[in-house]
Amino acid sequence: MLATLVAAAGVMLGGSGVAVLGGTLRDRWALALAPVSPNLTLVMRDAAAEARLGAGTWDRAVLARVVGALSLGGATAIGLDAPLGQPSAPGRGGAASDALLREAVAQAGDAVCLLAPSAGAPPAGIKVGHPLAPADPDGVVRRVPLAARAGERDVPAFGVLLAATALRARPEELAARIPTDGGGHAVLRWAPDLHVTLFSELWAALERGDAARVRSLAEGKAVLVLTQPPGLSRPTPVGPLWDVAIQAEVVNAALTHAWLREAPLGATLAGSFALGALAAWIALGLRGWPAPAAVVGLAALYALAFTVTPAMTGVVLPALVPLGAILLAGGCASLGQQLGAARRLKALEAEVTGIREALVRRESSVEALEEDLEAARAAAARSTGSERDLLQAAEALKARLAEAQAQEEQTRARLQALERELRAGDRSPAALGDAEQERLRRQAAELGIVTREPAMLALFRDLGRAARASLPILLAGEPGTGKELFARAVHRLSPRAAGPFVAVNMAAVPPELFESELFGHVKGSFTGAVADRKGHFEQADRGTIFLDEIGELRADQQGKLLRVLQEKTFHRVGAAKPTTVDVRVVAASNRDLARGVSEGWFREDLYFRLKGLVLALPPLRERRRDVEPLAARFLEEAAAETHRSVSLSEAALQVLERYHWPGNIRELQNCLRRAVALTERAVLAPDDLGLTAPAEPRAEAGSDAAVLATLRQQAFDMQATARALGWDRSTVTQRLKGLGFRALVDAGGDRAKAALALAGEPGLASTVELKLAEYHEHLLRSVAGFDSADAAVAACRRRFKNLPDRHFRSLEVLVREKFAR
Repeated sequence: MLATLVAAAGVMLGGSGVAVLGGTLRDRWALALAPVSPNLTLVMRDAAAEARLGAGTWDRAVLARVVGALSLGGATAIGLDAPLGQPSAPGRGGAASDALLREAVAQAGDAVCLLAPSAGAPPAGIKVGHPLAPADPDGVVRRVPLAARAGERDVPAFGVLLAATALRARPEELAARIPTDGGGHAVLRWAPDLHVTLFSELWAALERGDAARVRSLAEGKAVLVLTQPPGLSRPTPVGPLWDVAIQAEVVNAALTHAWLREAPLGATLAGSFALGALAAWIALGLRGWPAPAAVVGLAALYALAFTVTPAMTGVVLPALVPLGAILLAGGCASLGQQLGAARRLKALEAEVTGIREALVRRESSVEALEEDLEAARAAAARSTGSERDLLQAAEALKARLAEAQAQEEQTRARLQALERELRAGDRSPAALGDAEQERLRRQAAELGIVTREPAMLALFRDLGRAARASLPILLAGEPGTGKELFARAVHRLSPRAAGPFVAVNMAAVPPELFESELFGHVKGSFTGAVADRKGHFEQADRGTIFLDEIGELRADQQGKLLRVLQEKTFHRVGAAKPTTVDVRVVAASNRDLARGVSEGWFREDLYFRLKGLVLALPPLRERRRDVEPLAARFLEEAAAETHRSVSLSEAALQVLERYHWPGNIRELQNCLRRAVALTERAVLAPDDLGLTAPAEPRAEAGSDAAVLATLRQQAFDMQATARALGWDRSTVTQRLKGLGFRALVDAGGDRAKAALALAGEPGLASTVELKLAEYHEHLLRSVAGFDSADAAVAACRRRFKNLPDRHFRSLEVLVREKFAR
């Protein structure tokens, strides 16, 4: 290649001897198949010629001798890179040498082409061409202007002028046949190699009088002689070249028609539109990761066509517009699909909420009709004269009841269908597969978390993802559910694992020492401060601090903690300068902080500062599958302490699995340690466990607290709650009615407040409030026809005979308040 040969000659880039191939893939494909003209000879200045003729500009007598020899040798065109209009430099031949060169040019006739002078007008009667070759926006020269304005006339490109002379054509005629862009520039298809002869070889032939050698180089060919020192090199697809060397590529392209054509604007726009439409269709037709992968694949296919097409067809495809159309259309389509899915999910959620409200009303209607039917049957049994009318009324009520039950079933079926659709459209991760569960189980076990429950493994997966960020984490759950284990897992899975982990029991910090314990103090700041002391936050710098039982903080302590979490700075007690720390916060509480916000005992701004990710750890009674592996681990630890081998009998394991475990994992651990310590048998029996409390949850299901807990777990779905408790739905309804009447009395008749107290969390409050409204209004309708409160209470005792007696007092209060108003 031209740049490589020039570098080998030692004159490229100041004699660096290195030619760097550059350009894009399009450039390399284009030059790989570019033709090389057999009718062009390039004579290039080299180091040997400089040693013979001197450095810098040579004597023009040398050029005159070369022009004369090439003309006699039969060259069809001779190109010189020396401007004839400028006088020779002193010491380089002077006017005599200039005269010799003019005479040689005149004898060669129209065959000689020279560079246009850098200043002034070109000499009259001499062919001159410009060497201009501006770079593209990326700094690489790929195209040349075919003509440039000089004075009052257009000067053709030096390479076009030399090629036109060799082809016996006018330069403007040749330029008219060359494809150009909108600015009159032609795009070169660069030649991978040109026929290069070193000037030292030609000069040696001239000195020897070897006319045959000169004739072999020149006869029937265009000869371009480069005698001037190289100028400033610029990047091209074949390496760094200076302006006149670039014109050698122009001569070759003009003689071989090696030009590239740019795609028309109309075709570019149409193709870009088609590619964008195809990308959008792909993005809309696929779901998940295949959609962006397919769009990127389409862009890669176009990039391949972009690189291959110039070499195969001579047409340069546009790059930015089609690729931008593919990526923009694909991205917009994917974004639109996501937004549409989000809107669909919101619509489904709204519809589910409406269906739930309708279901609550249907359930209430069914329950009210059942009570009315029961009352009608009882009245019919007591009646003697109007038995037929009462029976008819009872049958009508029975028909209405059947219709209401059918409507309820339809509503419930619609709700279930919508919930399935909502789950199908949800973008949250799918259920864990067996392999994923096993991987998570092993990873959790390495961190001391023993579980087989899919729900716990899903929590651990979310914890692992959140641990990599600096997101604060709030762990909720009953005492003994493993909140500190999860907090330590957050630390060990985070980038802060090499830093400290500091656990603080906020409930155990005395109020008067709160600031000193958490933020530290300086010597002499108070009585007993005999030395500087770092607080827990400073001890946890660049690590993790675990704030356990954070719900026990007082209001003033919550404000101080919030300020530290927001600003990452604090003052030690007695210190004048603030201390800055970088701490990851993990908090835990067995109290409902969301309820605390609604009731006013926990600051809302602190709650939202802590709840970057909320992980609610379920109690052990909801993790029956974990009882066996946990028991095995605790039994192994307890046996190791006593240097014994102890195991569980099958009956003992069944007792453990049926037990309710109000103390959760901590109670299970203590139970097994006590059994191992007090029993000498190698196999523990049920009696060795010492579980005196009822083992079955249903044994305590009759309590209002247990019923309310089950209702909350089942989102106040009466049918699901009845199945969980093993009751019929009417019994659950009567319990909820009693609880609701008592809550209304405690709340002073405020249904919203009573509903929130029963629901336990704001998300269920609206559902409970609907039920309370139906129950209360049904009660008021039942006593509307009575003249006195006593008569109404007596009627209610008969109508609501299945209501527990402990709740009837609340019903009576509501009835008497109604009559009092």
